[in-house]
Amino acid sequence: MVDTGFSHPLRDRLPAETAVQFGAQLPTIVRGVYYDGWKPAETPVKMSNEEFFARVRSEFPYAVEGGSERLVRTVLKSLERHVSAGEWQHLRSRVPNSFAALLP
Repeated sequence: MVDTGFSHPLRDRLPAETAVQFGAQLPTIVRGVYYDGWKPAETPVKMSNEEFFARVRSEFPYAVEGGSERLVRTVLKSLERHVSAGEWQHLRSRVPNSFAALLP
């Protein structure tokens, strides 16, 4: 399965327990992409927001109007609609404040 360029950087940025709880709420087809190739022992990967955007940019094979930051914000907004409010708050509480600021 091929990652769209966004789910792996997000998954790898989260503590393993949070990544699993978050992934469990994703639709089945998205969940497959999300977990593909994951090595929980190697997470979380500490990265700044700029490093995160750079990783998304390097792994996402398509040009996006507005760049990787706009892509990230759009995907996060969509994910928020499909994950319970409690899980979204848990996610927000488990990431650094600088990354939490990206979350809708």
